[in-house]
Amino acid sequence: MNTISFQSVYQTITARGEFKLGQRASTPDGREWQFVKNGSTIANGNIVVPATVTSTDLWSSSTDQQGRIVYLTRAASTMTLGAFEDAIGVVDDGTGVGQTFKIRTNDATTLTLYPETALGTALAVADSDLTFIGMSDVVIAAVTSKVQMTQGAFQCAAVSGDYGWTLTEGDGRAVAGEVLVVGKSFVSGDDTTGQVVKGTTAKGGFDEQELGYAIVANAAADQGALVRYFIR
Repeated sequence: MNTISFQSVYQTITARGEFKLGQRASTPDGREWQFVKNGSTIANGNIVVPATVTSTDLWSSSTDQQGRIVYLTRAASTMTLGAFEDAIGVVDDGTGVGQTFKIRTNDATTLTLYPETALGTALAVADSDLTFIGMSDVVIAAVTSKVQMTQGAFQCAAVSGDYGWTLTEGDGRAVAGEVLVVGKSFVSGDDTTGQVVKGTTAKGGFDEQELGYAIVANAAADQGALVRYFIR
């Protein structure tokens, strides 16, 4: 795993630069981080979730010069250039169902896959359906839901369009909508976006995504707590 500086994780940048979306790295203290593109106004300690899930049908495929099935095309699409760079996907219905892939880039109508994830079975425009998602293209977590595929927590403020690092494992700040309990879990689902609440007694990972446990509780609701994240 690459090592990044403390400065890098406590600031955001307006251009992607040298890092790839979804890239993981550690700081010298051993904490782990994920590089993301942010699509919301974020406060220090807010949690973030994937922004884009696209499900579409009637896809065809074609090969590169080496015969690998790396081009997936839907003629009616109007995708933004590069919007799904480094996104992941699955053929979820029709011909080729069950195949997974990772997107290197895209234009208005075509996804270009990383060759290592080339499909083994060609798609058929008559019935092949895809769903793909940019796991590192994130927005602030929504209210209420206990399961949102939380990707990490910003440890600095960020504005929409910024790139930056979210904390996925290790000690940091979480803004909590109620007073957390030291040593006990916390989850998404507060009534304020981006904030966390206490985990529910007698419920497990199927019911709510545990994000970590509290180390030092917040003094009051809607304040920051010191927590240990272990977001998987």
